[in-house]
Amino acid sequence: MTTSNQYHYLPVNDAAVSWGLYLTSVGRQTVPPNTQYPIEEHPDLYNFRWEQGRTLPEFQAVLITQGKGVFESKPTGLVNVQDGSVFFLFPGVWHRYRPLKETGWTQRWISLNGTFIHHIMRQSLVQPEFPVHPVTNSEHIAEAYDALLDRVHADPSQNSILLSLHVLGMLATVLDLIASKPCHDTLQPRTGLPTLSDPVVSQAREFIWTRSHLAISVPQIAKTLGLTRRTLERRFQSALGHSILDEIVACRLNRAKRLLIETELPIKAVTHLSGFTSDERMRVVFLEKAGISPSQFREQKKHTPRSNRPA
Repeated sequence: MTTSNQYHYLPVNDAAVSWGLYLTSVGRQTVPPNTQYPIEEHPDLYNFRWEQGRTLPEFQAVLITQGKGVFESKPTGLVNVQDGSVFFLFPGVWHRYRPLKETGWTQRWISLNGTFIHHIMRQSLVQPEFPVHPVTNSEHIAEAYDALLDRVHADPSQNSILLSLHVLGMLATVLDLIASKPCHDTLQPRTGLPTLSDPVVSQAREFIWTRSHLAISVPQIAKTLGLTRRTLERRFQSALGHSILDEIVACRLNRAKRLLIETELPIKAVTHLSGFTSDERMRVVFLEKAGISPSQFREQKKHTPRSNRPA
């Protein structure tokens, strides 16, 4: 386990960029009380003075323990940073931060970039307006940072896809602990889907998305949940704004689209695996919802860069 100050700035090549998520730096540094900050030992891109601040071309996730300080950016103004906090830095957003002189602090950070992390942040899991988050289990996050730093320290010249996966796992740990804090509405993904407060509707959707490849019906779903069809339809419409049948069709259409994009399966196989009763029924739904046939949809997506394809 890492115990001393150390950091690494990793080489980034075309292969690393193509993976969609890559690490550019990782480090750990303890700043004792009454110490000048920042310590000028980093590349110019990452180094900064309080008077000027800094703007990065990538994301950073910074964990602060054993001390406290302040953080400032254009979207936030000056905010306090407590012991056991994580703050996120966003590309193109001016910022600065420093420990209090009387306390100092220990900081751990990862710098990362790629199309995947941009996609995650577009879901508003964290936002530039709310970058600082206290966490209840900062020791667990510190261990994850240190494990990643140890891994890089063992071979600092490599920026492999396995390292990217390790970074993704660590980022998931951080976001999960932040999201578990009460009153963190800003961490709920803004996907355009309504939040389900009705547990019955949530169960119905789970039933649909788990069994939509089978010949399920609205009366069958209602019976499984111990409700009349009318009651379930009413609650479904109230919670989601559309019918149960609409949800079944949307689920099957979603699966058919993914199979057409991600596989070379024949149309007939896609029809069966998606739960449509016939090729013609799937074609009708595609024409109605997407404006093109399944085969046209597949051909169109062949010429669309993968990073621009809808999720």
